[in-house]
Amino acid sequence: MYQDFVAGWIAGGSGLLLGHPLDTVKARIQTMSGYNGIIDCFIKTFKNESLLGFYKGMFAPFISVGLLNSLLFSGYGLTLKWLHPNEKNIEHRKGLPMSEILIATVIGSAFQMVPAIPVELIKTKLQVQLDGGPSPAKHYNGPIDCARKLYHQSGIRALYQGGSVMAYRDMIGNLFYIPVFELLYREFHKREMNDTLAHMIAGGTAGSVCWFSICPFEVIKNRIQTTPSDGQKIYIPSLVKDIAQKEGFKAFYRGGLVLVIRGFPVNALIFVVYSRCMTALEKL
Repeated sequence: MYQDFVAGWIAGGSGLLLGHPLDTVKARIQTMSGYNGIIDCFIKTFKNESLLGFYKGMFAPFISVGLLNSLLFSGYGLTLKWLHPNEKNIEHRKGLPMSEILIATVIGSAFQMVPAIPVELIKTKLQVQLDGGPSPAKHYNGPIDCARKLYHQSGIRALYQGGSVMAYRDMIGNLFYIPVFELLYREFHKREMNDTLAHMIAGGTAGSVCWFSICPFEVIKNRIQTTPSDGQKIYIPSLVKDIAQKEGFKAFYRGGLVLVIRGFPVNALIFVVYSRCMTALEKL
């Protein structure tokens, strides 16, 4: 199990460094007015906050995203090892039935859920916090201050704001993520494609498909998590109805292009790094 844990941690950290700027742009487009698309958001963020503005909220996920990624892959790998206790090599996974891949994905998703929700909440709140510009709105001095203030407002419940939507998002997303990767990678492997290239294309495509599939959940989650915590419960059906009536159906896919663009290189890197780390660790 430790191989999946270590490889997942390293791969997750690598993906975060590459993808966080686009993640910040995505969060702002989905929750804030004043941006006319991706390019406009990039320009205004850089002009008002410099390059550092794109890396807001990264400290908490940088420390923890490796852990979250490692929990996903650990739960996934542990389940497959439990189903096949005599198989020690990662190569055997290429021939497993998709039903087992789906079961392992669900269990891996459950492994990461509890720590993932507060980390995502803190990251999102920091990403939509403005520095500079005509009307700065800064409420939190970093992730620790954000967590402390949220906890003081409403207790531990405040750290799980939007948690139910995120649970649906991650479970559905991961059920696209790993199975799509496995299907594509197996096909490329049959065609004797270069292994690194196969991991890149299969991983990148899986990431883009995953994020596009859950874009509406991502929009709803971000709206909930960026709403000031005043102790009042936000009812998801009412929020969905309100967004649909005021902004139309397309609002649920706002920032979707960023998700798809970001999803490819980030997850291409994650799967390449994960595969190489697993191969190296199995030789120890």
